Amino acid sequence: MADVSQSASLASIAAYLKLTYQYDQDTALVEAKSVMKNLVQMRQKGFITGWYFDENGHLELLPSDHVMEQINPNK
Repeated sequence: MADVSQSASLASIAAYLKLTYQYDQDTALVEAKSVMKNLVQMRQKGFITGWYFDENGHLELLPSDHVMEQINPNK
C-alpha cells in the first residue's frame, strides 16, 4: 500500500469544498479545518495512512494495513 501521509492540503480541501458546496472562502476554510482535523484523528487512530485527491477530484482515504486485514481477512 502507498505510504502517503497527506497529499491533499488544507488549501486544496478548502478549494474543493468551495467549488462543491458554493461556500465562501471563510466558510470553506472553517469546514476544511474540520475535515483535516478528522483525517488526522483517523490517521492517529490507525484507521488510515493518508489521503489524497484522485484523478476525478474525489478525496480518497488510504486505509491502514490493519483495516484492510479486517475488511479482507483471507488475503
